[in-house]
Amino acid sequence: MEGENMELSFSNGRFVYNPGGLNYQEILDDFDKAKTIRIITYNISGKENQDQLLQKLHKASKTAEIQIITNIPSRFESYYSSLAGQSMRNRAKDNIEVYLKKLKPNTFGTDFIPYFNFANHAKIIGTENKVYIGSANFSNESRYNIETGIIIEDRDFIYKLYSDFFETIKKNSTPYFDDDFNVLRLLVISLLTKFQIHHQKIIDKIFVHNPYTQKYEFIGGEALFSDEDLTELVLDFNGFHGLDIKAENTYFEEDDDYNDDIFAAIEQIEAIDISWLIEISSTDDCFYNWVNFDYQSVWNECLEEYSAEAYDEYLEQYIDKAKDDVDDRLREVTQEFENVADTFLSEIQKIIAVLIRINEIINQYSSKHINREIDNT
Repeated sequence: MEGENMELSFSNGRFVYNPGGLNYQEILDDFDKAKTIRIITYNISGKENQDQLLQKLHKASKTAEIQIITNIPSRFESYYSSLAGQSMRNRAKDNIEVYLKKLKPNTFGTDFIPYFNFANHAKIIGTENKVYIGSANFSNESRYNIETGIIIEDRDFIYKLYSDFFETIKKNSTPYFDDDFNVLRLLVISLLTKFQIHHQKIIDKIFVHNPYTQKYEFIGGEALFSDEDLTELVLDFNGFHGLDIKAENTYFEEDDDYNDDIFAAIEQIEAIDISWLIEISSTDDCFYNWVNFDYQSVWNECLEEYSAEAYDEYLEQYIDKAKDDVDDRLREVTQEFENVADTFLSEIQKIIAVLIRINEIINQYSSKHINREIDNT
């Protein structure tokens, strides 16, 4: 970022100084209702226990999308071989271990992403509603220092601060996990959440659970599954397509156990006919046609066909005839999807099962895929 100037103007800012407390306390209070949290800090608290700020992040990570960028104190680009240099190396190693443990993504909610920037000295703590910019780190110890800053509630400025400045710093930062492993991890987390929602909508709107057979049975009739539901589902089918390649990219020469487990998961992925799912959910195929069947529109078309014959004295007769035609068409498109409905549901359940399995593998082996650029000791 050297040589790049950035200026962002704002309004509605105020100076804050809170001796004995945290200057950004009202930002912390906003975590409870925030959807977005962004933090840039030089350090976090190094102590293992009673980290109230990390506890706040753990709680917020259940509902908010959180990204944090931190430096690691005492970590240098290189260390001398002298006694003093070895002491600095040991101190850096201890700090790195603490930071990796405290910011381990698996221990937070699904949308928590940590980065490390070893040149950073900026301090920004914010939500989508308000942001603190000042001298205080996201550290419990900062309450004991003389710290000052400003709190800004200009949402246009906050948006540009995150989209321009934060993203620039992030691009020049080191992610917690190896790049390919991190791509797979984030994709699996996202897809798993989405397909669990899709599955719930499908069994709520398309199937009914038979308590005697313990199976789901197709309801039929007019679809309650909306075109919007279908559009989102197709997008996620396309997101799932190619997951096997992203999983292959994480092969790790030094870990045969991981490779064996991920290869078995890839075989599960390849057993799912994702191309067929996309096909039947697209224009002019059975699931799409059933979901998008517009009873009133088709009835109007059918009645139009009889318009030349539907004189006043025969109008009611032709109205009934048009309704019969619509019912026949609905039965036809319903039957076309009913023929594959059980397979459709089964494939969705296979997708969820393999995503759960890959997520388990990621959590099991995550410590072996920490970005090697972080620990340089």
